[in-house]
Order: sequence, then C-alpha cells, then structure tokens
Amino acid sequence: MANKTRVLILGGGFGGLYAALEFEKRRDPRFEVTVVNRENFFLFTPMLHEIAASDLDLTNIVNPVRKMVRHVNFFCGDVDKIDVGKKRVIVSHGFDRHSHELEYDHLILALGSVTNFFNLPGVAEHALTMKSLGDAIQLRNRLIAHLEEAD
Repeated sequence: MANKTRVLILGGGFGGLYAALEFEKRRDPRFEVTVVNRENFFLFTPMLHEIAASDLDLTNIVNPVRKMVRHVNFFCGDVDKIDVGKKRVIVSHGFDRHSHELEYDHLILALGSVTNFFNLPGVAEHALTMKSLGDAIQLRNRLIAHLEEAD
C-alpha cells in the first residue's frame, strides 16, 4: 500500500504505548505508526517506590519499548518542535543532538507530565519527586544516608 496514513505518537509512557499497542493489535495495513520517546524503555512508574525501598531491582520495572511494540516504528529522541501547520515534528537525538524531521497525518500527544511546584520558594530544591529511576535511586540513597547517620 503506497499511501499509508502516518500516525505519530509522542511519548512512550502509559498513554503513548497503549495507543501504539492498540494499533499493533489491529494490524491495519493502512496505518504506519511511529512512537517517539526520550528513553528507549517503558518505566512502570507505579512501582518506583519498590525501587526506592530496595524491594525490587530496577530491571523489574523497565521494559524495552521495541520489545513491547514490535510492529510499530520507534524513534528514541527529544521533541524539539511541533509544527502543526506543516504536520511535522522536529526530533533530536544522539550524542551530537542532530535533528530529524518526522511528518505525520495524525498526531497523538502523550508526553506525560512534569511536577509543578507552583513557584514556592525552596520546594523544587528540597522536594523529592517520584517520576523516574533517578528519582527512586536518589530517594533510596537519601534513606540509606539517614539510616547510616542515625546509627
């Protein structure tokens, strides 16, 4: 089929991957689906507290995106610009952060969220968020340091 409908999914979290899995399940040859995500893995965030508590190894809550959605295209990179008028997205990746232009017919935005500290002084510097592996490891390290200090 020459003119496939290009579906571009920005974000590889729950929303983006569930959308990609739905397309994959249907296997409709009229669609060409591409997922763009900053990381090449899916992070099961509801279990991050288990990593922080050292109850689970981090490999238990990460899955490679390419293994989860084998019949869609995957592009690992950062979204730099969305040009809705021209129906294209500029994505950068690699060590030199070179850019690629991805065109689409339909765009699914599933980029997730960022923590809003509402510009309260000192909160961003002292609060511990729980959105990434780095956050869970930072909390675990802080807990261990406090336990060592108390000993």
